Amino acid sequence: MKKRKYLIDTCIWRDFYENRFSKSNKPIGKYASDLFMKILKNNDGILFSISLIWELKKDYVEEEINNMLNFLFMNNILIRLDITNEEYKEARKISDKKNIPFVDCLNAIHARNHKAIMISRDVHFIKDLSHVVKTVKPENIN
Repeated sequence: MKKRKYLIDTCIWRDFYENRFSKSNKPIGKYASDLFMKILKNNDGILFSISLIWELKKDYVEEEINNMLNFLFMNNILIRLDITNEEYKEARKISDKKNIPFVDCLNAIHARNHKAIMISRDVHFIKDLSHVVKTVKPENIN
């Protein structure tokens, strides 16, 4: 059984894959990499749904996405979630009401419903979705 479960926002996957730096020159790619290493070391789980693939396809081809995910799949770290009708409707409602991306709303709902730690540095999560789930930045995970 997994000790902790995480739901990781697409921006963190991109930080990791591209080894990005923030506008203030913080090594956010390293923060993401360190988080993935902690998860692997602890044999924790990463939850994801098809919405991660939708978002990654905006910036990457299928081979790159597979490269990103395969190591975690091979180590039994990734846990795929289905999107229920209720989750879809709730995410759509919040998205329309607050004018924030549907996928962000869906991720927050998935994290809440599956008692996972939501990981992002996106202001939508930290500010606009705090009523759904508490969000933590990768560098703040102990």
